[in-house]
Amino acid sequence: MAPACASPSALAGAPAVAPASQIVIPFSGFIDLKQDRAEVKVGHPEGKRSLAFNAVMTGRGMYHLKVDVSHVPLPNFDVAAVFEGDVRVKGDNPRTREFTGEFNSSYMLLNYAPLHDASIRFAVRDRKFIIESLWAGGVSAGGEFQLTGQHQMKLNIEVVSADIEEVSAIIRAVCGAHSADPLMFTGVMKGAFNVSGKWPRPHVQGRLAAYNGRVKAFDYDTISLDFDGQYPLLNIKEALITQAEGLSFRLAGGLDVSDWAGLPVQVAALKKFPMVTADDNRREWVFKRMQSPDATRTEMKYFFTKNDRGDTEAVVGIQKSIGF
Repeated sequence: MAPACASPSALAGAPAVAPASQIVIPFSGFIDLKQDRAEVKVGHPEGKRSLAFNAVMTGRGMYHLKVDVSHVPLPNFDVAAVFEGDVRVKGDNPRTREFTGEFNSSYMLLNYAPLHDASIRFAVRDRKFIIESLWAGGVSAGGEFQLTGQHQMKLNIEVVSADIEEVSAIIRAVCGAHSADPLMFTGVMKGAFNVSGKWPRPHVQGRLAAYNGRVKAFDYDTISLDFDGQYPLLNIKEALITQAEGLSFRLAGGLDVSDWAGLPVQVAALKKFPMVTADDNRREWVFKRMQSPDATRTEMKYFFTKNDRGDTEAVVGIQKSIGF
């Protein structure tokens, strides 16, 4: 089939002559029903900003599919990737027909930045899209999404080990944050959380931890967050920030995670409570805090310790300045 150029109405069987205001979509390819093959390319004829689809029947109800996404512009970001896998179709009745499949991605780019390859095993049955397993860049997930009605969803997501800079870049692209803006977080993220309820405001609950990174100008060793709420508003039930040779304190408050660009300001506005620690030999707390004109705070620790004879001694710790 020679390359053609048609509007959506022409593809539906209407005359090929379309009003000048309609969008014209170039496409080329063929559909061979006798050999159960299809190869269609939509978009730029030279491959830029195009979507190529290739399907071949490999057995009864079995199809091998390949989708080549070449820098297709979506709202706020540009996507390029190759998806390839197999799909099995069960049942002759369209109302009870089931689909199962497995796809792998390669050469993934988001706004021309490389991403980890991904794989997914899925099924479509009982009007639900079921994720049997998904793995992408240190994140695994499973669950289901209702395709009709109220679009109920139930997902279990585990962050085995993910680079926060990469996660931040993806979310910033989706939210439309300017690429020249400085990175908000660095470090490595781990944890797990559940998403359940109606889309687009499901209930989210879980715990995440970040290690060896920075939030704005504040270096940290560990940040752990225990959160609960209805997306995008999350309540911080328990949070702890520690430095190996510095201060430890708890955070409390709420975050609107839909405002990703303004998240550092929200984090800075959370209430902070210096940690008081105690054991058989020592009690420790912050006893003096001063605010300087440049918005940094000077903290001083105060210790009660026991010497070798068991007598209590008071010791003033070293001052620590932080800008967080």
